[in-house]
Amino acid sequence: MHYQLNLLLTDSPAAIERVLQTTRYRGFTLHQCEMQTASGEIQLNMQVSGEQPIHLLTSQLSKLYDLLELVLDPSSVRVNRLFEPQVDALAVS
Repeated sequence: MHYQLNLLLTDSPAAIERVLQTTRYRGFTLHQCEMQTASGEIQLNMQVSGEQPIHLLTSQLSKLYDLLELVLDPSSVRVNRLFEPQVDALAVS
């Protein structure tokens, strides 16, 4: 699934590095990243994808001491591929 994350970080030398490392460690792939700095803060918008539930990433990102705000854009959540429901064949006696 694809997700859009909007983060507000303190403007410290390794803040973005920690976010990207956490994203990679949690098994998510970065597809797009935009960054702007202003007033001692970094606005980081990233599009990521992964097979794991997004809460595995957001819960770890929320522990970073550089993080001031984290918003998961619900309109950006989309499925990579559609799966057909599996129907189990029942033996009828």
